[in-house]
Amino acid sequence: MRRDAIRGFTLIELLIVVAIIGILAAIAVPNFMNARTRAKIARVQGDFSALANALETYRLDNGRYISRAGNLSEPRRFYPLTSPVSYISQGRWPDPFATEYIKAPDGDPMNYCYESDGWPEAYAGYMTKKLNNSPHVFLHGKQNAYQYALISCGPDMDLQADAGAKSQPQDVFFLYDASNGTTSNGDVIRFGP
Repeated sequence: MRRDAIRGFTLIELLIVVAIIGILAAIAVPNFMNARTRAKIARVQGDFSALANALETYRLDNGRYISRAGNLSEPRRFYPLTSPVSYISQGRWPDPFATEYIKAPDGDPMNYCYESDGWPEAYAGYMTKKLNNSPHVFLHGKQNAYQYALISCGPDMDLQADAGAKSQPQDVFFLYDASNGTTSNGDVIRFGP
């Protein structure tokens, strides 16, 4: 057997292959992460549609929406929609953007937040204040016609609608917009009705 027939890869050839694999990984990983973010946003929007349908049905039966009494991220916020009449099948709606560090007061993953000005006999005014303070107030449209807001902390994982937001602005409705990049600041919000 000839000696030159048994030839392996040289160090340069191996380095070129490793560099090509690294370049392909550098292209693929960000695209994968953006696809995950877009999938979570689609999930949030689907969940908000289900919750909005339940809230509207509840309002038709009871003449009002559920109250926002208590903490904005109250873990049992949507339980009035589960009993005695089941408008939705579950009371917990965990926010897919809430990390393991963001917990509800009972230690479970944080749910979607629900904001309203409460009932006529227990008016709070939080929602109107947040709408008026919002840098996106012109995007909200008919702000006096909104009765509730469903809120996810969004890809930045910071709930701006809460007074404890880590980034500015705080205690406002700061809207997420995918055109600013999939991980831009802002909450994913659905106003209703």
